[in-house]
Amino acid sequence: MTQPDVLIQVLDILKNNQYTNVESDFHAKVPVVFCRDGLMCKVSAGNDVACLTTNLLAALASKEPKVIPLVLAFRYWAKLCHIDCQTEGGIPSYSFSLMVIFFLQQRKKPILPVYLGSWV
Repeated sequence: MTQPDVLIQVLDILKNNQYTNVESDFHAKVPVVFCRDGLMCKVSAGNDVACLTTNLLAALASKEPKVIPLVLAFRYWAKLCHIDCQTEGGIPSYSFSLMVIFFLQQRKKPILPVYLGSWV
């Protein structure tokens, strides 16, 4: 099954279930299907770097329960300030997560490890 076929199936599944505001952008640099139900969920196929980044964020969030609420609060603040829309010259959503993680790693008494080694 090709990447476009996978995304078309995801699009159909999301539209045929309880999700609303389901859209797709097959002309983007990385083709994506997304839905907006509170938070935006984006699905792409074949984007290995995004999977690795997501795994790193999940591993760090499992080490400290404060990570997810801090990231969500920071992203909400960015949305209120209209600096969260990358297509309009704003900052990419992953950047807010990385900024929170960097902040928690750089404190005098670090809350998160700087390197996870083989733990991930």
